[in-house]
Amino acid sequence: MRASKDWTTERDKFPRIGTPLRRLGWMLRTAVTGAVAAATTVAGAQTSALWGVAGELWSPAGRLPDFSLAGYRRGIERFRIPTGSVSVADFGAKGDGMADDTAAFRRALAVGAGRMVTVPPGRYLLNDVLEIASGGTVLRGAGSDRSILMFRRPLQEIAPRPAMTDHGAPTTGWSWSGGLITIRGRMPDPGRQFALAAPARRGDRRLSVAGSAFEAGDEIVLVAQDDAAQSLVRYLYRGDAGNIAGLSNWIARQALRVTGRSGNVLELDRPLRFDARPEWRPRVHRFAAAVTDVGVEGLGLEFPARPYGGHFREDGYNGIAMEAGAAHCWVRDVHIRNADSGVFVSGWFCTLSGIRLSADPARTPADGATGHHGISFSGQDCLLEDFELQTKFIHDITVSRAMGCVISQGRAVDLAMDHHRWAPYENLFTDIDAGRGTRLFASSGGGHRGRHSAAGATFWNIRAARPAVLPEGFNHSILVGVALDEARSRLTPDVWREPINAGRVIPPNLFEAMRRRATGGGGAP
Repeated sequence: MRASKDWTTERDKFPRIGTPLRRLGWMLRTAVTGAVAAATTVAGAQTSALWGVAGELWSPAGRLPDFSLAGYRRGIERFRIPTGSVSVADFGAKGDGMADDTAAFRRALAVGAGRMVTVPPGRYLLNDVLEIASGGTVLRGAGSDRSILMFRRPLQEIAPRPAMTDHGAPTTGWSWSGGLITIRGRMPDPGRQFALAAPARRGDRRLSVAGSAFEAGDEIVLVAQDDAAQSLVRYLYRGDAGNIAGLSNWIARQALRVTGRSGNVLELDRPLRFDARPEWRPRVHRFAAAVTDVGVEGLGLEFPARPYGGHFREDGYNGIAMEAGAAHCWVRDVHIRNADSGVFVSGWFCTLSGIRLSADPARTPADGATGHHGISFSGQDCLLEDFELQTKFIHDITVSRAMGCVISQGRAVDLAMDHHRWAPYENLFTDIDAGRGTRLFASSGGGHRGRHSAAGATFWNIRAARPAVLPEGFNHSILVGVALDEARSRLTPDVWREPINAGRVIPPNLFEAMRRRATGGGGAP
């Protein structure tokens, strides 16, 4: 049980069913992406005027955002796996499905802070929240169908949180937040902030920062804050924001890495997502997170198979929550069953991989939805990949407040790509089997929080059984390889649409193509 600060970085040391096949698929897809001749390998294949075959038509200041650095450690470094470990069995966990193992898990997480906390095969009964607040801690089971955590008390029973909907109806705050496994961390004080010495524009890779001492390798955050006229929010919506009465004092942030410095001018690892105008008081501070390198993996989370109570009637049987101060954390090979909500992600550069959501027949009401939010993003530059939604939620995958997040290579029964207002900006859905396709763009959120999506919402190679209906609220989106019912869709001049057949888009996965281009074919598969 010796504490250790040593790390392994071999991502494949953790066994996952199908991992070699997934790796092979990744290598094949990226090989196709990088080959100029790829456009001729599929009959009828087409490329986008925004990208081309290998990014030769792409511009940092152009309409198509840069998604290349989403996910853990910007996709450049593999998961940092601690070498020291403890087991929940060492602290008395039985895993027999009858004994209450809560105290044993909590003790293991406390003693094992900064190390691997292993969960042997078994069924573990838990009656309270498991919190991880120490960086470098990994909670690892023997596989998502072998180490099962059976939570028997919901969050509303554990810690009641009464709340109201935007329409004044009583509900609970656990309806849209919280997890019975929580990666804990509030955003720390940013410390000293430095004003810009000159404005900057979206697409720039330089910032002129007055009086800073930042050097190559430093991570920084660019901050812009709205003015009384709400011109920042209007800019994020490209002048078509709708009712934004509920978006006052809005703040936009982007994390950047300094790659070089000449006087006050900082060279950056990627282009700016938004302008830095004087009226928004742009400033820069050092990037800091409350907790990093926390992983949850190889576990099944199981909740009682009770009928779902319906929208805003959830008890808080929620799976995993990453709080806003979490950065470079991950969840992989996790199966969540019978959840009110699956995973909430509010952190920075976090990765979800191999997530499966399902529900027992007894959970399903007449309308077919078995929970509220399947997987929900409100953070920055996070990645969901290799997912499977075997059941329907009211909102399957949500982006709300999110910026630069990527949803890649998954499948669903009847996917809803929920853009939940609150100015979700420059997020990507790519290479997805959406199933039946009856509600692809079904979105929600309070009507005074802006239109469903701010600018840059990108949908690339989304396959479904029928053409989708694009509603209002997506006026500055990008659709490439998405079949639409044109008679029923709201196709304004501000929507960029290329009617390429889904499955014939080159590259098939925009995120992987962008990552390959940015890393010269490298990255961390």
